[in-house]
Amino acid sequence: MSESIQLKSIVEFIENNRIHKIDLIKINIEGGEFDLLPSLLDHEIITKVDNLQIQFHEFIENSETKRNNIRKQLEKTHELTYDYYFIWENWKIKK
Repeated sequence: MSESIQLKSIVEFIENNRIHKIDLIKINIEGGEFDLLPSLLDHEIITKVDNLQIQFHEFIENSETKRNNIRKQLEKTHELTYDYYFIWENWKIKK
């Protein structure tokens, strides 16, 4: 049995639905975080998100470098509230 699905860009979804504020995004997408987060950062959607709970995954090539680059960008708009290395971390928007 198979099922057809339609994938949508989170950026397009947020913009098309005129979403102005997001209380929480929980990200545990088995390596997809390394594509999703740069997209949110590049389009400045990240500023609409109050809290991000992120599970980064180590099995992705250059995962530590990619994680560090994303975290440097997140520091501009958010503050780290907890960090369990490559397990879970939370970022809260700066006031």
